[in-house]
Amino acid sequence: MRLPPAMSLLLLALLALGGCNRPSYETPVKAYQTFHRAVQRGDEKTAYSVLSQPTQEALKARAQAAADASAGAVKADPVAFFFANVPPPADVTEVSLSSEEGDVAKVTVVSSNGRSQVRMVREPAGWKIDLTQSLQQP
Repeated sequence: MRLPPAMSLLLLALLALGGCNRPSYETPVKAYQTFHRAVQRGDEKTAYSVLSQPTQEALKARAQAAADASAGAVKADPVAFFFANVPPPADVTEVSLSSEEGDVAKVTVVSSNGRSQVRMVREPAGWKIDLTQSLQQP
């Protein structure tokens, strides 16, 4: 059974639109947008996956320290630990590449809260958000 040409075009358009919200780590900008969309939707697992390995390791250590300090009252769950301390995301109006040198990049994020720079690193799985500098203890 053949589909009429109009149905074929509609099917292609729907398939293309369906991919718009899929996680993408191909570029620093797409990776940040994946993170932001996931946080907006409350998809903590996907948002956490966009964090760099060193960032995830630092969060695991902090979550474990909190669990140890609470004598087990707090679970050593780095995903819950991170997102319990993250306010709802501001409305992002623009994400652009500021710089890219090798496996390190910076994206500029413009939101209702102002303009900020986010450090990104390229890992085998693609571009990830790197928060290790901001997670270092003073």
